[in-house]
Amino acid sequence: MKRKFLGAFLFVAVGLAVGVMFAKFTAKDYKHASIAIKRGEKAKPLYINNYGGKQVLALSVKNLQHAKDIEVKADGIAIQSWYPPVVRMPFFDIDFKGGRFSGVAFGKRLPLYLIFDDGMDHKDIEIINSSDGTLIQTVHVMRGRGEGGHH
Repeated sequence: MKRKFLGAFLFVAVGLAVGVMFAKFTAKDYKHASIAIKRGEKAKPLYINNYGGKQVLALSVKNLQHAKDIEVKADGIAIQSWYPPVVRMPFFDIDFKGGRFSGVAFGKRLPLYLIFDDGMDHKDIEIINSSDGTLIQTVHVMRGRGEGGHH
């Protein structure tokens, strides 16, 4: 009985130790942030690490603007998304091509992956209503505050 209890206790203790270790792990070349876009609102700056290599910013953009077609522009930054999904689901009609989303509903979150080169200190990301070409919002991305950031 004692041996069974000791084995279970050891199993749980090792599991907790490994879980805590991975919970504190952060990749220096990857950050996540989320923003809500709405014309007239000023977005807080986003920060990436001071790490010298390429970095990926996983950006979740919530559409609080009544725009069905949204384009994301940034000079010198590769912009990717997992839209459209490999398997099409019913009522799922958002497309993504060349930094441009089409068929976006109000309140929908858009997943973006922004890939920054190692020489970049700061960049502006423009979010545009591509149906009429108007600027919805500009988001500033800067190096620094590696442990902080806007989430």
